[in-house]
Amino acid sequence: MPAITVKTFAGERPKLDPRLLPNESASKAFGCHFDNGNLSPLKRPALTGIAVINTAKTIYQHLNQYWFAWDKEVHAVPSPITDDPWQRVYFTGDGYPKVTTNAIFEGANMPASAYRLGVQAPEVVIIASVTEGVDENEDGSTIDPNDDETRYYTHTYVTAAGEEGPPGEASQRIEIKYPDEEGTYVSLVFSPPNVNVSNITHRRIYRTATGGGSADYLFVAEIPISQNVFTDDIQGDQLGASLDTYDFEMPNEDMIGLTSMANGILAGFFDSTVCFSEAYLPYAWPSDYQQTTEHEIVTVAALGNTLAVLTKGYPYLFSGITPSAMAGQKLEFNQACVSGRSAVIVNGSLIYASPDGLISLSTSGLNMLTNQVITREQWQEYDPQTIEAYQQEGRYLAFYGEDLDKGFIFDPNTGDFRHFTATADCGFNSLIDDALYTCQGGNLSKWGSSPAVMNYQWRSKDFEAQDISFACGMVKGVDLIQSGLRVFADETEVLHLEPGQIPNTAFRLPPTRGDSWAFEVYGSGTIHSVSIATTMREVAV
Repeated sequence: MPAITVKTFAGERPKLDPRLLPNESASKAFGCHFDNGNLSPLKRPALTGIAVINTAKTIYQHLNQYWFAWDKEVHAVPSPITDDPWQRVYFTGDGYPKVTTNAIFEGANMPASAYRLGVQAPEVVIIASVTEGVDENEDGSTIDPNDDETRYYTHTYVTAAGEEGPPGEASQRIEIKYPDEEGTYVSLVFSPPNVNVSNITHRRIYRTATGGGSADYLFVAEIPISQNVFTDDIQGDQLGASLDTYDFEMPNEDMIGLTSMANGILAGFFDSTVCFSEAYLPYAWPSDYQQTTEHEIVTVAALGNTLAVLTKGYPYLFSGITPSAMAGQKLEFNQACVSGRSAVIVNGSLIYASPDGLISLSTSGLNMLTNQVITREQWQEYDPQTIEAYQQEGRYLAFYGEDLDKGFIFDPNTGDFRHFTATADCGFNSLIDDALYTCQGGNLSKWGSSPAVMNYQWRSKDFEAQDISFACGMVKGVDLIQSGLRVFADETEVLHLEPGQIPNTAFRLPPTRGDSWAFEVYGSGTIHSVSIATTMREVAV
């Protein structure tokens, strides 16, 4: 005789008609999970007792200790330098690109302060003048007049953290008749920086020198930024290393989307331009390293040595082990990213919201994850342009809606959806403790750590039965007293057992015939199986 038995549970696949779903799939799955095959309630996020600004739209955990928060969309990354003594954090989205350090980030609201990222070139040329020494040797002979020297000076600014910027314009040409002779020196006069928002504390002085058939600027001295005069009487063989910051530039003031790649490279973007920093020098952003895309960029994400660039048109991949050798690849898939905050890395792939559904992008290419699960029309009901998503236990957890007060979980392994009700202004995935933190009204909650659970609702597919009268049913599980059951015949409710009424044994159904049967369980108990059949023997199996 016929029987309906569901022993494993899964989420929704909205594209399919409920009668065509696999037996374990749901026509409605709300507030539940199926991690071990059973139907169980999702845990509620647990309040941590940590509070940030109540207008927070971005949160970031630094050193597993400090919580930074901003009232706008910000992208923050830690210093790529191992054991950085300054414990720097770089971020974009809060005005021009910035950096904060352990000397200034602590306060009631963190980061309490920050500097502009990058070091500008000096704006005013050095004023140099020569004082010549003696023109004859001790024995009275004349010094070789052909031993004169033509010299130029330049200088750079240096921050308290030792970050050196590009050189300023070269000084006027200096002619020295008796270089390296006693009494010969060059007086240098400097102007202070027009602005100092990068914590500039010193300047480095360089002068030209010729050797081995080539000319370069060599290091002369480093002086405090407050010192505006310097006397250069240093011998040529005492000069230091060559100037190597010629092409160092400050990042574009409109750059956003900061992310950290492999090999110490940071990346960001503005408009349709992708930017890369010097390796392990996050303050230096040569314009020669910039590349462009066909459409305006929405967001970027790092996949090892590859930067995934999502645009309002085609996605791109930029790959390379050095910033000067990045090679771009345009992917010929018209799958725009409709929400920058929908893009999140799950199990090594970047998943993001497109107009048609969820897309998975990896170094091997692009894949439409949900084309067999949900239609474009159904997908639009999720307001994909509002989605903000996070990785949670290998799944894609998203908030959506104008107030981000609705949510869904998509499992890329099984391809199904489930829904939940929770509100979040923003969130942060912590790699240190492998946890998702969300923020609502300035209060931080941690997912998966609360003993409190959500109330679930799980409705089965429509089982075709051809005018059959099912006479009995049975539910197996744990804490059944906390769950209820509804049974439907031809979409009409024929039985409702409220929480506390489900027996631990088989039970009778009202005498009813139907061509389509379904059931729904709700509450917070753990369900192992649900059966309905025509005889007691069948449900007890």
